[in-house]
Amino acid sequence: MAVLMVITIASAMANGGGETADKTLKIGYVSKMLTHPWFIQESQGIEDKCAELGVEYKAIDANLNDEMFLSAIDTLIAQGTDAILFCITDPQLGPVVVDKCREAGIAVMTIDDNIVDSSDNPVPHVGMPTTEVGYQGGEALANLARKRGFFEEGNNVKVMSITVSFKTFLLERTQGYHDALRKFAPEIPEENYIQEDNATGMFEDVLPVAASVLNANPDATHWLVTGINDDSALAPLRVFEEAGFPLENVIACGLGGYKTSYEEFQKDHDSYIVNKTQPYNEGKKAAELMYAYLTEGTELPDVTYVPGTIVYKENYQDFDWSM
Repeated sequence: MAVLMVITIASAMANGGGETADKTLKIGYVSKMLTHPWFIQESQGIEDKCAELGVEYKAIDANLNDEMFLSAIDTLIAQGTDAILFCITDPQLGPVVVDKCREAGIAVMTIDDNIVDSSDNPVPHVGMPTTEVGYQGGEALANLARKRGFFEEGNNVKVMSITVSFKTFLLERTQGYHDALRKFAPEIPEENYIQEDNATGMFEDVLPVAASVLNANPDATHWLVTGINDDSALAPLRVFEEAGFPLENVIACGLGGYKTSYEEFQKDHDSYIVNKTQPYNEGKKAAELMYAYLTEGTELPDVTYVPGTIVYKENYQDFDWSM
């Protein structure tokens, strides 16, 4: 069953502009996986901004199911929602969803995963700069590996990249990592880039793929792991650990920076870094932009980026991990 979270604010609009004083705006959010820490934080950001602005908010979990996603959109339309923010289960559904919402007079905006409408025009989007955050992580991996002597003579450094290539926005993160590693770690031969697919990028799905890659490359002395999210970096670390591979010869870079990253930094090893992105702030920004559009007619930007920051074991305590 879909997870529903409803907050109703009965007060008049905060700034009194655009809408009549007795009209409470309704903003909905449909997440492809609202049980995941990333999307929980994102929804919390939307919820907090809506509460601040006096907006009624409803979030629905599609649970990685296309039919549930489409049903959630229909539900929000039927309930008279003024705007829908969403992270879609399948980008190919984008044109259908956008057309349906616009025909009902509902404004739309994507978060995290960008799509196009039926005219192949980009839909207003808030998220992280996909290729760039991967590149940022690849540069950090290369620099740290060099500092730790990974490229000394006799070492065989390989790159493990477990991605979801049929999701363009996820593949772009992997490509960003590889572009940076090729530039900043040219010692790594092309054949040492091991890229494999899995279904979702989630921890349990990544584990067997990572184990297979490790077992198929017994000649590797050192590994760099490029994570399309935190799960796809942390799962290989567990595989290396359980296989008895020396973690001092591994550096994995997560992408997201939720509580599982915080927990990893508290462990004894120093093999993990993360590009700490800001799902909470993405949610707040999306709600803020949509509110301005609904109340003031402010045009929705095609793209609004919320960048991340590379976090290391040495400085992880300087960051807020509550969101």
